[in-house]
Amino acid sequence: MSNDSSRKQLDEQLKELALFAQQHSKLSKERRIALTQLISTIWLSGKLCHPYSGQFLMNYEDIYEEAVQNLFFYLCQDDNISKYDPERGEFLTWVNVLLSKRFFPEAIPKIIGKKTEISLEKSHIENLSSSESVSIFEQIIQCIEDDPEGIFTKEHIKNRPEVNFQSIAKRRYSGVSWKDISEEWGIGITTLNTFFQRCVKKFAPKLKEYV
Repeated sequence: MSNDSSRKQLDEQLKELALFAQQHSKLSKERRIALTQLISTIWLSGKLCHPYSGQFLMNYEDIYEEAVQNLFFYLCQDDNISKYDPERGEFLTWVNVLLSKRFFPEAIPKIIGKKTEISLEKSHIENLSSSESVSIFEQIIQCIEDDPEGIFTKEHIKNRPEVNFQSIAKRRYSGVSWKDISEEWGIGITTLNTFFQRCVKKFAPKLKEYV
């Protein structure tokens, strides 16, 4: 599968999830499941932009993490998902504009000016209520790492138990590219990506239960 085809498939998947979420009420189970899968897919796709890359020196990763957290929290808050208009462009384009034009600039003074208030540590997640400003994707990270039922490690590529959903997910949210993952295990990018996206869709209801 070419990069263009993969991007088109991703765009269609995100648009479908966004429109599905828009069709259901803010507090409905259907919307929460759709938003969980939507954020998982965006975050793990590696397609979020990196605005002002190369600037802010050692503060960049902290600023970027803060910006992404706030972006994802925004998508799940109130009825913000309904602000997406498919007639005006792809969902990922809309999200990247929000990240680069709003949330990254907003995070700069917050991080540089208040270094002691950078971002929430993963170890604190279990002590926070859903009403606090912790984005769903951080909770998803914790769920995948904890894997209380052992389902994320059990789901693996045929005859390759080490190439399971959890191991791929941990590499993706650690910033490892699909190319590097493919070279590490000697498995094609398309095979890995297809397997991974199938798992994201399969486990969306389970992740919803956890978060």
